[in-house]
Amino acid sequence: MRDTLANLYEGEGTAPRVFRGALFVFDLATIAYFLATATSRFNAGIVAVDIAVGLVVLSDVIARGWIADNRWKFLLSLPTLADIVVMASLLAPLFAGSNLAFLRVLRVLRLIRTFRVAGWIDEVLGRLNVNTRVSVAALNLLAFIFVATSIVWVVEHDRNPNLDTLVDALYFTITTLTTTGYGDITLEDRVGRILTIFMMIFGVGFFLQLLQAIYRPNKAQVTCEDCGLGAHDHDASHCKHCGNTIYIETQGDT
Repeated sequence: MRDTLANLYEGEGTAPRVFRGALFVFDLATIAYFLATATSRFNAGIVAVDIAVGLVVLSDVIARGWIADNRWKFLLSLPTLADIVVMASLLAPLFAGSNLAFLRVLRVLRLIRTFRVAGWIDEVLGRLNVNTRVSVAALNLLAFIFVATSIVWVVEHDRNPNLDTLVDALYFTITTLTTTGYGDITLEDRVGRILTIFMMIFGVGFFLQLLQAIYRPNKAQVTCEDCGLGAHDHDASHCKHCGNTIYIETQGDT
């Protein structure tokens, strides 16, 4: 059984790719569900779906932990910790007898799973003639914007009358991350101001780094004919791995 699971999660072939594709769809579906129900009223239907999703996530975590070479490293990884928090919020009604609505905010941590999409896309694009580094950087940028927007929406929807839709949250996020700051939408309560501070201190730098990775990648995509190394410094004339001469096209007349 362990070998079968390891093959599904990490192996090659049609079955593993279909399985990982199904997990990818499940990740996106749960994210969409959490966003759609983030501000919904508590009812039995939502609790039933929450518990079902929580059990699936629990099964996924157990399976990935079982096949992990270093289980402590797996348990302490950010995606796993996020899944544990999400599971706690989803399965809380089984033990507390209520939905504990404030825990819904924590479910936004499931959005961290969107960064797993980058690896899945890289696996697909790796078989095509495209610049996978730029593609993955672009996907990470979209995932980051999606995560930041969702946090703003979930935290501030009931607090801020200026945030009527998810589009308003996206508009505020983009103007903050780009340091444009038109000022027509602001987070004026204490929680909102703290959230804005974190976005300006940590989010802006990360946002700009992802933009740079798209428009000016740190490495040139040139494959060494000798050892096969595919990424080199833009000003490199020799491969750092084997010393073979490489030729990198430059802009300009020289």
